[in-house]
Amino acid sequence: MDFFKKFAKEERGAAAVEFTLVFPAYLLIVVGIIELGYLLWGYSALEYGASYGARYAFVHPTSSATTIQNAAMGKIGATGSPFSYTATISSTSVDLDGTFSYTFFFIPLSPITISTHVHQVLPPPPS
Repeated sequence: MDFFKKFAKEERGAAAVEFTLVFPAYLLIVVGIIELGYLLWGYSALEYGASYGARYAFVHPTSSATTIQNAAMGKIGATGSPFSYTATISSTSVDLDGTFSYTFFFIPLSPITISTHVHQVLPPPPS
């Protein structure tokens, strides 16, 4: 019985036990913040590229859909990979759709696809 009383009063190694219990939760929070930061960066880059592509279409109303898509991709600086843009040109407007596919690095969740849509009215042709 004295052994259990002595064991209950022992304080050596308490910090190691507390560290073992708290560290996984701390690590999960830090990794989650990193993942969320990259996800928000991707969303911001997707929106920025789409808005630039819309401005490019307005300034160059005779450009092709491929040129507008390349302008949007070139502005974000991430060619290929998780970003893609699709431009649809009509006689009076351009619709630019963009997607960002994100696969989590550390957290075992299914991939997320974020999309955006920009509608840009083109200027009337000069008369």
